Amino acid sequence: MECKDKLQYGDEIIAYGKYEKPNQARNYKGFDYSNYLKSLKILGTVKAKKVTIVKNNSINSVFSKIDKISLQISKKIDSSQLKKEEKAILKGILLGDKSDIEEDIITNFSESNMSHILAISGMHIAYIILILSFIFNKLVGKHYSKIITCVFVFFYMCLTKFPVTLVRAGISSIVLIMSNFVYRKNDIWQTLSFSLIIILIYNPFSILSIGLQLSYSAIIGIIVFQKVIKRYIYESLEKVNNRAIRKNNKKIKFIVKIINSKMGIIVLDSFLLTLSCTITIIPISLYHFNSLSIFSLFLSMLAGFIIAPIILLGLIYIIINFPIIESLLSYSLRILIIISELGSKIPLNKIYLITPCFLSLLLYYITIFLGIFIMKIKLEKNPHLFYIRIKNIISLLKYRFNQNKNKVISSVLIISTILLSVYFIPKNLKIHFVDVGQRRLYSYCNP
Repeated sequence: MECKDKLQYGDEIIAYGKYEKPNQARNYKGFDYSNYLKSLKILGTVKAKKVTIVKNNSINSVFSKIDKISLQISKKIDSSQLKKEEKAILKGILLGDKSDIEEDIITNFSESNMSHILAISGMHIAYIILILSFIFNKLVGKHYSKIITCVFVFFYMCLTKFPVTLVRAGISSIVLIMSNFVYRKNDIWQTLSFSLIIILIYNPFSILSIGLQLSYSAIIGIIVFQKVIKRYIYESLEKVNNRAIRKNNKKIKFIVKIINSKMGIIVLDSFLLTLSCTITIIPISLYHFNSLSIFSLFLSMLAGFIIAPIILLGLIYIIINFPIIESLLSYSLRILIIISELGSKIPLNKIYLITPCFLSLLLYYITIFLGIFIMKIKLEKNPHLFYIRIKNIISLLKYRFNQNKNKVISSVLIISTILLSVYFIPKNLKIHFVDVGQRRLYSYCNP
C-alpha cells in the first residue's frame, strides 16, 4: 500500500484496490464471517494498492478530540511500570482495545470461559457513575450531578468506540438517571427495549452480534432470576435456622450465621448474579460455541471479585497517577491472569456438544421462565386473584397426577421412547468437509 502521509483518525481517503466479498459459513453450522462483519457495519474488505488522503480531520471535532484522549490514555498505560501482558489487558478492560493482548492469554480466557471479562460492559458504567456521583454530589448537588454523569457516560461510550455491550448499558443508565432527574418512575423493560431499538436503528445487523445476544440475555437473567432465587434462599435459610434452634443444632446455626454476615451476603449476591447470567446465556453459548464449561460459574464469580477493583483502580489511575495505585493494579491483573491460566488447565473443564436446534432452545427458555414464575407465585405472601388461580391449577394438576401416577409415567415413557427412536433413526447420509481456514478465522474473530 502506498501512502505518503500517515493516516489519522477522521481522515477522508480514497482507496484504490480490489474489493473482496467476505466469506459466508463454509462449514456446516459454522462461523459466518460475512454476518460477523455486517454486525460491525462492514460490507467487505479492500486490498488497497494505493491510498490518497482527500481531507484531514473530516470528522466532527468533538469525536476527533475524544480519539486523541483515548490515544493519550493508551500511551499513559504503555508508559507505566506494569508488565507487557498487564498493560494489554488493562487497555482491553478500560478502552476495549484487545489488539495488544497475546494469543496465549486470549486462549486462556476463552478456555476458562472468561472472555466476557475482557469485554467492556455495564460494570464499567456502574463504577463511572459511582465515582462521578461521589465527586459531583458534593460540588453541584445530587440533582444537577445527574446531568454531568450522563454527559460523562456518553463521553466514555465515545472513548471506547461504541461497543454494543457498552451502548446497551450506557443508554439504559442515561435513561434511568434522567428519569430520576425529571422525577419519573423508570421501567427496566422499556429501557432495555429502547436501548435495543437505538442499536438496531443504527445497524440492524447488530442483532447477529454474539456480544449483543449475550449482553441482553445476561441482563434479562439478572432481572428475572436474581431477586426470586435470593428470596427463596433466604426464606429457606430462615426455616433451617428455626429448625436448628428448636433442635439446638449449633453447627447449622453457625453456618446460617456465616451466610447472613456481611461477607456472606456479598459472596452470595455475587454467586446469584453469576448464576442468573449463566442460566440465560447457556443456550446461546452452546449454539455459537458448542461448548459448556463446568467450572465457569465459580471462575466467573472469582474473577468478578478481581475485575471490580481493576476497573475502579484503572479509572482512578487514568486521572491520578500514584505509585500505590499502579502496584495494586499490577497485583490485581496478575491474579486475573493466574485465574485464567488455572481455569484453562482444569481437566474436563469444557464439554463439547452438538449445536442445539431452535426448538430445544425454545423449550429450555419456556421451562426456566415457567419454573421461576411458579417459584415467584409460591413465595408471594399476599397473592392477587391471578396468582391464586394459578396456585389452584397447580394443586389440581398435582392431585390428578397422584391419582393417575402410573398412567402418566407410562404415557411419558412411551412418548419419550417414540421421540428418541425417531430422532436416532438413521437418515440420509450426509458428509461434511471441514474447512480448516474457516476454523482459524472463527478463532481469530471470537477470542
